[in-house]
Amino acid sequence: MNNLILMFVLLLVLNLSAIIINVPSEQPTIQEGINVAVNSDTVLVQPGDYQEMINYFGKNITVGSLFLTTADSSYIDSTVIRYNINWNYVVTLANNESNEAKLIGFKIGQGGGSSKGVLCSNSSPQLMYNHIDLNGSYGIRCDSLSYALISNNLIENTDRGVQISYGASPNITNNLFDNVEKGVFVSSNSSAIIINNRIICSSTYPARGIETGVEATLFISGNSISNCNIGIQISNNSTAQIINNFIHDCSIGINCLENEVEIINNTIVNNEMKGIEILWDLQPVIINCIIWGNTVNVTSSTQAYFKNSCIENGIPINAINLGGNTSRNPCFIDSSNYQLSVYSPCVDAGVIDTTGLYLPEYDLAGNIRIQDGNGDNVLIVDMGSFEADTVTDPGFISGTITLLGGTGNVENVNVGVGAPVHPNENGEYLITIGTSASPYTVTAWLEGYLPQTIEDIEVLPGEITENIDFELEFYQPEEYLEFTPDSLQMITVPYSEFKIKNISLINVTISEIVFLSLYGNFHYEPYNLIFPYVIAPNDSLEFMIILDLPTHPENREFYYDSFLVISDVGTFTIPLTWNSEFINDIEENTISLTENNLFNHPNPFNPSTTIEFSLKNNSKVFLSIFNIKGQKIKNLVQNELIKGNHSIIWNGADESGKEVSSGIYYFKLNVNGKSETVKKCLLLK
Repeated sequence: MNNLILMFVLLLVLNLSAIIINVPSEQPTIQEGINVAVNSDTVLVQPGDYQEMINYFGKNITVGSLFLTTADSSYIDSTVIRYNINWNYVVTLANNESNEAKLIGFKIGQGGGSSKGVLCSNSSPQLMYNHIDLNGSYGIRCDSLSYALISNNLIENTDRGVQISYGASPNITNNLFDNVEKGVFVSSNSSAIIINNRIICSSTYPARGIETGVEATLFISGNSISNCNIGIQISNNSTAQIINNFIHDCSIGINCLENEVEIINNTIVNNEMKGIEILWDLQPVIINCIIWGNTVNVTSSTQAYFKNSCIENGIPINAINLGGNTSRNPCFIDSSNYQLSVYSPCVDAGVIDTTGLYLPEYDLAGNIRIQDGNGDNVLIVDMGSFEADTVTDPGFISGTITLLGGTGNVENVNVGVGAPVHPNENGEYLITIGTSASPYTVTAWLEGYLPQTIEDIEVLPGEITENIDFELEFYQPEEYLEFTPDSLQMITVPYSEFKIKNISLINVTISEIVFLSLYGNFHYEPYNLIFPYVIAPNDSLEFMIILDLPTHPENREFYYDSFLVISDVGTFTIPLTWNSEFINDIEENTISLTENNLFNHPNPFNPSTTIEFSLKNNSKVFLSIFNIKGQKIKNLVQNELIKGNHSIIWNGADESGKEVSSGIYYFKLNVNGKSETVKKCLLLK
């Protein structure tokens, strides 16, 4: 912060008509300074290590280090308050203290044991410019109608940076949370305003940047969240507005579970598992967001609403498209700077009317939130949490769009370098764009027509590059996809390789695979395949189908007779034909599959696993291991066994004693010459 501004704040903090009590020159301890103070006084503490607990006891006073009067941040870490009794708070404000009670410029340190940082209960103090480092436990806890201001603090190495419960409603602004298991946790009918914080989790499970408990209400804006298992988790009938946040390098960016949530102008990138995960029956609205570069960008079990957002591979199949969405590359400046290039399709591509979106005045980089990103003298918000600078040297590209065949409307064509424009009724268009990144590539596209691209277009400031014309050809093939095996049937033993080839001229997105059975649909993701998956023209998707065998335990019917391939160009039914040799001699009068209680532990395993089963009678038993191709690699048991429970160890080796590689294996139990049960196990090295 600018020192002049800070000093102005400090002058406001210090009431010049009040008394300043110096510690330790006038009172030996901080608590004794508090004891003699009255409302509006200041307890000014010299550098030192103060091993004590302090309690304001309802006094609206300021307790501060020399940072308060000098703005020298070195006084923060050199003025330490610590205590070493388990579960006690180092600082307590729990007697209706108002916002005139302040704690400014201290390091709250670990004194041994499991002491906690600051308790605000039935109070509304200002906690500013402190460094809380407790090596576990709570940094700050607000409960029982606390309306604290928590601002410009460094809170690190804590289990929970700020814990909020029992009707508290603090304002948490401009703090740095570093190496925390949970940055902010809000529960028990509480609420919080969480603005402009940076949250870096410890990455250990179950690290959360921001998390709700029961029926919480949150306003989350302008935060940078990274290194968490889940960046923001909203659940338990909570509500949240998640606006203008940057969530990156987590496992899951945002997790929405049984709650109401609005997700607006966020950049959610580079998260290892999922960008946004939406579960159960909620129907969130996602507006002006960039969701890109996550292993899976969006998973949704409900009909979420998407508007003017940039989502890699497009919105989910079951989503409601409110318009303005794109799956074009957002064109970040580079792999570590997720601000937008001048030619990004996300520039000036947000909703035109931002009423009710509660956008901040500035973005995370300090830029004015809504600017003229393409130089056309119209202010439109960009997608994501960063706003591109105003273009001051625009140039222009013009041309004509012609549609060849079909029934498309030329006014619906998208044409652009970054955010697209639309031609007029005569097909004429004009693109306004900054010239700093010239030459440009211009693309025109319309659903049902083949897209067209023109490269290396030079654009000069104030000049029009003319005659960049497009002819879009109507395209509606009879077939988009080809399936192998050609018969559309698959024989499994219990695995089969499968291939889907794109025989069209456009990208096809496979969103999921669902098996069909008499017992209802069953969601299933093929081994090592992540959805959605985009297949480019003439490319193929090759994967392996792995199924649990054998059959339904009660009536011996096969579980699956077909599966669905669901894509953006249609849903395809693939029949399944089974090879029963792998589970031979199945008869209607065979005993129930569950009767032998066949299982293994641990699973996954390395290097060995124990296979257990039970016999009702003395029986001849064959227990064998098969690889994923159905090839037998080892006989574990070929013997007569007595009734009762049995345990057999497989050491992860084949018949010759050679260790097998990591992967999926099957163990099959035969009792008295009948195939009773096949189970799957996973060897991980």
